[in-house]
Amino acid sequence: MGIIRLFRDWREVEEFDPEAVIFKEGDPADELYVILAGEVALTLHGQSLGSEAKGSIIGEMALLESATRNATATARSKVKVAKLDRRQLQKMIRESPEFSLRAMTVLACRLRAVDQYISAQLDRQKPAK
Repeated sequence: MGIIRLFRDWREVEEFDPEAVIFKEGDPADELYVILAGEVALTLHGQSLGSEAKGSIIGEMALLESATRNATATARSKVKVAKLDRRQLQKMIRESPEFSLRAMTVLACRLRAVDQYISAQLDRQKPAK
């Protein structure tokens, strides 16, 4: 995974045990996470939005918007992440086209997952024929 090599010597690294909550809905967003190892489940109001693994980015939406978290991220396995604050994110976007493209891809996938979640909720609310 190309993006992983960008964080080979990153100082801000954290590890989480399986089932540990990395962040939860409503938390303030001070950083995003690049998954260096392991798998993370994402949920919205307890409903699965899918999972992310090595090379993916989580927590980017709230950090970009200066908003609170709108999903919960839970480690499915032993997880190792690189943490980036807003200043570090801006620097990575300016200096690494590879990182920027990966971040845009993650955002597009995340939006698609939320669209599917909303569609499923709307389908459940339709009256039976």
